[in-house]
Amino acid sequence: MGVQKYSLRLDASQHGARLDRFLGQALPKSLGREVSDGQVRKLIEGGTVSINGHSERTVSRALPAGARIEVVVDVARFSKAGSKPDNLPGTKRPEWSAAQILFEDEWLIVADKPAGLPSQPTVDESRANVVGLLTAFLKKRDGGTPYVGQHHRLDRDTSGVLLFTKNPAANAGMTALFASRGLQKTYQALCLGGGSCPDAWEVENFLGVVSRAGKASKFGAVRSGGDPAHTSFRVLERFPGVLLVEAQPHTGRTHQIRVHLAGGGLPILGDLFYGGPADKKLGSGFNLHCSRVMLHAAALAFAHPVTQAPLTIRSPLPGDFGSGLKELRSAAASA
Repeated sequence: MGVQKYSLRLDASQHGARLDRFLGQALPKSLGREVSDGQVRKLIEGGTVSINGHSERTVSRALPAGARIEVVVDVARFSKAGSKPDNLPGTKRPEWSAAQILFEDEWLIVADKPAGLPSQPTVDESRANVVGLLTAFLKKRDGGTPYVGQHHRLDRDTSGVLLFTKNPAANAGMTALFASRGLQKTYQALCLGGGSCPDAWEVENFLGVVSRAGKASKFGAVRSGGDPAHTSFRVLERFPGVLLVEAQPHTGRTHQIRVHLAGGGLPILGDLFYGGPADKKLGSGFNLHCSRVMLHAAALAFAHPVTQAPLTIRSPLPGDFGSGLKELRSAAASA
């Protein structure tokens, strides 16, 4: 059957129902088969569910009266009978390593996410993701059934700091931190830009879906129906036609930094979705090739949700980002 879109409507008696519970009741009727709680969660966290045209990844979201819920399902992969490529002979599933843990105590664990790896499970159950790999690592190291609670995510191509709870008792404090914007996230990006760009600036607007490309939603500034979005930027280093920029988002909208930079004429290198080129000629025979979106979650600062101790956790620049900077500096020196 391939990929199918199902449109579901909330009736008056279901006003206020949780999204995951509503789908758990409604999807079996549409699909003609049983649907597990885990499958529903993966659909939501995988970004295939929207409410009134807006993508929704929070499984516990309370549904408003008359809500229109749309779900995109790859029926073949969604089937429990589907094959799992990672289990085929000759394939090796990736594993997490101790070197990829930036901080850990009895309450929290902070991972150093590589680019190209989804943060959480997707609709394709065979696909490796940080949550699954980290859970398997902890189970192998410590035994038992580890708890890995997810409170935020990074785009697949974004590398860097990713925070989880290890104990459900830390969840309330962590949820309060995010709700009060008590965490300071710091990113670094390589983007197009010239000498006219100021040293520091702010972008504050409303973001919403402006178009769709297959399953992917493209976000942009909207005049109505969007969510407030606020980011502070400053230039860390200037090169001919390229900037190393630090970004501190004060809200957590989907693609926020990418959209705010692209909207200001400074698309991130490698971000083809928002107009950033994969290749940038630097002159004197230099060409910078970016095989992914050059965005890195460099640091996360917050008060520990249980002990209240101040924490600043940093992730070093990954190899491809560091190599890109080296090329930029070499090209600038030879100009």
